[in-house]
Amino acid sequence: MFRIVALLASSLFISPSVAMAQGLSPSSRDTFERQEDLLIPVEVTSGNCPTQVRYWQESHRYFEAGDNSGIMLDVSTIGQGKTEFIDSQDYSVTFKTPLSPEFYSCIGRLGDSENHYRSLYDLWFAQGHVFFRFDITPIAPAPEENWYFATITHQEIVGQYPYVRWAAGD
Repeated sequence: MFRIVALLASSLFISPSVAMAQGLSPSSRDTFERQEDLLIPVEVTSGNCPTQVRYWQESHRYFEAGDNSGIMLDVSTIGQGKTEFIDSQDYSVTFKTPLSPEFYSCIGRLGDSENHYRSLYDLWFAQGHVFFRFDITPIAPAPEENWYFATITHQEIVGQYPYVRWAAGD
């Protein structure tokens, strides 16, 4: 009897997350406020590549001494298949998504952009995948600087979309 109750209870907890795969996770779906999309050109080295990639920006949430921000890569037009975490450290996270057949031969990376947070993320195409790396090292304090902070507060794959939220402040 206990096993049946445990199985039913676990299926109740699994069902909502499956239903939310098209939206955001329980931890972020109710609070994600989308800003204007970022469209960043792709610098092609070889092969057939998309001309640009789209990021969905999350509205800044300000708190007393800083703010939270978030970004999600729109892989729907360039990739297909399952996005995976390939590395996660204190200050960085890297994802990869298989490319759509028309872009499988693409070798390239993000081009230049005037965006404020562009130094925090990188994207490259290789080996039939698109790789997305988010790294807050450029804004992280040095060990002797204890008057401010920068941290990745949330990282996940929402459906097939890589998503990262970070906070910085003093």
